[in-house]
Amino acid sequence: MKKFALFISFSILVVATFSAIAQENNTVKDTNVQYKGMYIGAQASTNGWGFDARYIFNKTITLKVGFEKLYFSTSLDYSEGDIEYDASLDYKTGGISFLADINYTKNLYISAGAAFNSLNSEIKGIAVSEMQYGDITIPASMVGDFVFTLTPSMDISPYLGAGFRKFIGSKERILFSFETGVYYLGAPNIEIEASGLIAPTADPAHGQKELLESQLSQYKFYPVIKFNLAIKLF
Repeated sequence: MKKFALFISFSILVVATFSAIAQENNTVKDTNVQYKGMYIGAQASTNGWGFDARYIFNKTITLKVGFEKLYFSTSLDYSEGDIEYDASLDYKTGGISFLADINYTKNLYISAGAAFNSLNSEIKGIAVSEMQYGDITIPASMVGDFVFTLTPSMDISPYLGAGFRKFIGSKERILFSFETGVYYLGAPNIEIEASGLIAPTADPAHGQKELLESQLSQYKFYPVIKFNLAIKLF
């Protein structure tokens, strides 16, 4: 919760800074410029790379739909007791979002909507060291392997954010926007698969799944930062 509070404080500071810049740059000319129309552009965010399309209806309302995707894999150093595992993390996120922006000044807006999220994290590991059990040495192949899969409990995630937009170029047909927000994912679901001597970890009778879900239940929010550059089509 402390990290989430710091994120919100940072977001407010950024939006306040952009607000001051926007107020300095507003002129009488701005009130006569018509920005209504369809825009399409590229998007980069902590939720992935992608694109979005938006339609500005008037000075207050904008509707937008976007797609973004991010995937990466990394190795992990993991050990349990005296056993070492060759482990890896496969992380995937992104999705399709449907949002509405409500401008309260020419440059500043509140964004709300929902997204079909594809967040998925998978941790895999296989024993690479022997296990000592008294005088008995158990080879790594018998210790086994495991897979932990984490997914959000909600396939459709509500979203709330705040942003800054700026029309640029000689004819102001290019739109730049910066946005911070948060998705509500619900408590994560965890699936466990295991083999060999560590197979009981995946047995529902031992309650490991419920224990891990309880420990991670506080991580229901997913904060994001977005940058977008779009051009007006018509």
